[in-house]
Amino acid sequence: MMKNRQQPPALQVVMKEAKRAIRPLIWFSGGINVLMLTGALYMLQVYHRVLSSHSLETLVMLSLMAAGALAAMAGLEVVRGRLLATVGSWMNARLAPVLLTASVEYAASAPGHAVRTYVEMSTIGGAAIRRIADGLAARGVALVDSPISGGAIGAQTGVLAVMAAGAPDAVAMARPALEVIGNRVFVVGEAPGLGQAMKLANNLLSLAGMVLTAEALSLGAKAGLDPALMCEVINAGTGRNSSTDSKYPRAVLTGRFDVGSTNHIAQKDMSLAMAEFAALGIPAPLTGLAREIWAMTEAAQGPQADMTTVAKLYEGWTGVPLRAR
Repeated sequence: MMKNRQQPPALQVVMKEAKRAIRPLIWFSGGINVLMLTGALYMLQVYHRVLSSHSLETLVMLSLMAAGALAAMAGLEVVRGRLLATVGSWMNARLAPVLLTASVEYAASAPGHAVRTYVEMSTIGGAAIRRIADGLAARGVALVDSPISGGAIGAQTGVLAVMAAGAPDAVAMARPALEVIGNRVFVVGEAPGLGQAMKLANNLLSLAGMVLTAEALSLGAKAGLDPALMCEVINAGTGRNSSTDSKYPRAVLTGRFDVGSTNHIAQKDMSLAMAEFAALGIPAPLTGLAREIWAMTEAAQGPQADMTTVAKLYEGWTGVPLRAR
C-alpha cells in the first residue's frame, strides 16, 4: 500500500493564497445575491399591498423606486463581473505558474520519478516558463517549452504549428507526441522561453492584424464597399493576412462571431508580448496601441466574448456593420 506523500511547501503556499483571494469574493458575491433577493421580495410585498389599496400615486412612486433599485442592482452586477475578472487575472498571473511548478514537482517526487520530461504547451510568457524550468531542473525533470498555433480552426482541420524549445534529448523524447498534435513541428532553440517568444511574436501579428482588418474594412464599408468583396480583393493583393483569409469571412462577415477564442485571451497574449518587449528593452509602440484596442474590446464586449467581436467595436464607432452584402 502506497504511503500518503505530503504536498510540497510551494503547493501548500499556493493553495493558501488562492483561498485567501477567493474567500472575500465569495462573501461579496453572496452579499450581492442576498441584497437582490431581499429587495425583490420586499418590492413584491409592497406592490401587493399597493395594488390592493388602488392608490395610483403610490404605485407610480414605488415604480420609480423599483427602477432605481434595479439600476443599483445592475451596477452591483457590473462591479461583481469586474471583480471576478480582476481576481481571475491576478490568480492566472501570480498563482498559475507556481501551482504548475509545484504540481509537477510533486509528481516528479513519486517513487521511481514518473516524470522525466515535462512539455508545457500554454502561452504563459518567458518569465513564467523559466521559473517553471528552474523548479523542474532542481528535481531532475527536463522542460520542453512548446506552445502551439492554429487556434480552434487549426485544431478542427488538423493544421497546427508546434514550436518547441528545450534540450535536444528532451525535445527528441517529446517529438513523437508533438507530431501527433501538430502537422508541423519547429525546433526553435534549446533555452526555455524561446518557444514563448516565438508564440508571442506570432500572436501579436495575428491579433494586431485582427484590429487592423477591422479598421481597414470599416474604412471601405463606411465609404460604401462590400466588406466581403474587400476581403476577396485584399486576399488577391499584398494585404492578405489570416484575418482577411479566414477569420473575418468565417466569423465576422457572417455575423457568427465564433472563431473560438476569447477577448480575455487576446488581451492576455498582447500583455505578455508587451512584457517580453519590456524585458528585452525594446520599444513596441504599435503592439502597445493594439493592446489598448483589445483592452477596450474586452471592456465593451466582455472578456468571454469571441475575439472577433473586436469588429463590433469598430461597428459601434462607424455605425456600419461589417457584413457581407
